[in-house]
Amino acid sequence: EAAEYAFGHIPGAKSMPIGELYSRMYELDKAQTIYVIGRTGTRSDMAAKQLAEAGFTKIYNVLPGMSGYEGELEKEVK
Repeated sequence: EAAEYAFGHIPGAKSMPIGELYSRMYELDKAQTIYVIGRTGTRSDMAAKQLAEAGFTKIYNVLPGMSGYEGELEKEVK
């Protein structure tokens, strides 16, 4: 979600809240490998399933999500 992304995200990550996923899938390349990550992995699992149903084949749900991520973070500055 937008607030979670602004608080801290993996550098280069694209924010696409699950509520917008269906209408924004056109922004994604079906030929690319896509790693879906959320806070804990629950919503990202739903998103990964939506993408798979839409014909994406290189989809990976990252577990346990951002709650377990220990790498570098970018924060959105406004």
